[in-house]
Amino acid sequence: MNKKLSVVVISGSVGKNPEEVTGSFVFDEVHRLAQRGIEVHVVRSKLESDSMLHGIHFHGIERKYDIQAINLLVGNIPRYPPISLIRKPTALYWENLYAANIIKVVEKNNIDLIHTHFAYPEGLVGLLAKGRTGKPLVVTVHGCDILVEPSIGYGIRLSLRLDSIVKKVLKEADAVITASGATFNESKKIVGNTEKVYLIPNGVDINRFNPSFDDSYKKKLGISDRVKVVFTLRAHEPIYGIEYLLRAAPLLKRNDVIFVIGGDGSLRAYHERLAVDLGIRDRTIFVGKISRKEVPYYYAMSDIVVVPSLQEAFGLVVSEALACGKPVIGTKVGGIPDQIIDGYNGFLVKPKDPIEIAKKILWLLEHPEEAKQMGMNGRKIVEQKFNLEKRINRLIEVYEKVILQK
Repeated sequence: MNKKLSVVVISGSVGKNPEEVTGSFVFDEVHRLAQRGIEVHVVRSKLESDSMLHGIHFHGIERKYDIQAINLLVGNIPRYPPISLIRKPTALYWENLYAANIIKVVEKNNIDLIHTHFAYPEGLVGLLAKGRTGKPLVVTVHGCDILVEPSIGYGIRLSLRLDSIVKKVLKEADAVITASGATFNESKKIVGNTEKVYLIPNGVDINRFNPSFDDSYKKKLGISDRVKVVFTLRAHEPIYGIEYLLRAAPLLKRNDVIFVIGGDGSLRAYHERLAVDLGIRDRTIFVGKISRKEVPYYYAMSDIVVVPSLQEAFGLVVSEALACGKPVIGTKVGGIPDQIIDGYNGFLVKPKDPIEIAKKILWLLEHPEEAKQMGMNGRKIVEQKFNLEKRINRLIEVYEKVILQK
C-alpha cells in the first residue's frame, strides 16, 4: 500500500508508556506498529487532552457532557440488540460519548481502520464509530469478553444483555483476532464465517524476556541460594486459581522451597490468611504488584513457574516465563495448552487440583537436569511461535487485507 497506513486503536485503560502494567499487552502492540511506520492513534476512555508519546497519538474524551453524544445515541438506538437496551441510560450515553470522540479522531485524521481491544465495551463503541464513518473494524478478543467460567461468575457473556452485544459486534466486524485455539473456536461459533476469524497468538518481546537475567532478586527478598523458588504472577482474583497453588505447598513436605506470589487483587487478604491456616506463611512471600521492569528478574530467580488459572484466553505470563527459560506448570484451560507441551517445556494439570500441582512441582525439583532442558525447550518454542514481532507481521497483513476488501 502506497499511503501510510493509519489506525485508531480503541483501548479504554492502556497506559502511555512501556512501564505501565495496565493494558501493557496493548501498549507493546501499538508501540511496535508505530515503529513499523504505521500512524497509530489510541483513544482511551478518560477525560484527557491529546498528546503524543513514543510515536503514538493519544486521545481521550473531550468533555463529560456532549450534545453530539446524545444525538448519536438517539440515532443508534435501532442498532442495538433490543435486549441490550434494558440497561441504565447512563451506560448507553457513555458508549455513545466514547464513540463520538472516536468518530472525531477518525474524521479529523482521515483514519483507514478502527481496531478495538475487547468486544465490549470497546468493540461496541468501535462498531458505532464504524456505522458513522464507514471505516473497517477489527476486533481483538482477550478473555472475559469471549470466554466464561460459570462456577465463579467469570465472563461478561453470562449476562444476556452483554452477550447480545458481543455477538453483534463480532458478526459485524470485518475481522476478529483471537490469540488461542479456545478463543478462536468460540469466536467461530458466533461469527460463522471463519474466513474473517484469525488465530494470531499473543507474543512477547524475546529480548526483554530472556534467560540471561541474573537471580539477584533472591537476595533482595532474603531468600537463600540453597532454597528453590516457585513463582506465580497473577491477579488475586477467583479466575486465576492462586488458592490451589497455596494448597499444593504443604503437600510437598519440603522446607527448602519458597513460594513467591506476585500481583494484587480482591482475594489477596484471603490468600494471606490461607497461607497462615495452611502452615506455610513462613515459606510464602506475597510481593504485591510487580513493575514491568522487574518482572524478568522474578522469572530469573525462579526454578519453577506455576499458572493455576481456572480460565485463560491466552496467558501471556506462560510465554514470558518460557522465554526466560523456565519450566511452567499450567492448567488445561483456554490458551495455556497452546503454549505448554506436556512433559516437553512444562506440565499441564487439571484446574482446581492442588495434589496434581504438588506432584509436578516435586518432580521438577527432583529432576533438575530435565527441568533445565524443559526451560530451554520453552525458550525455543517462544522464539518460533510466540515472538511479538511475528504477531505484528500478521496483524499488519490483516489490516491491509480488510482495507483492500473495504
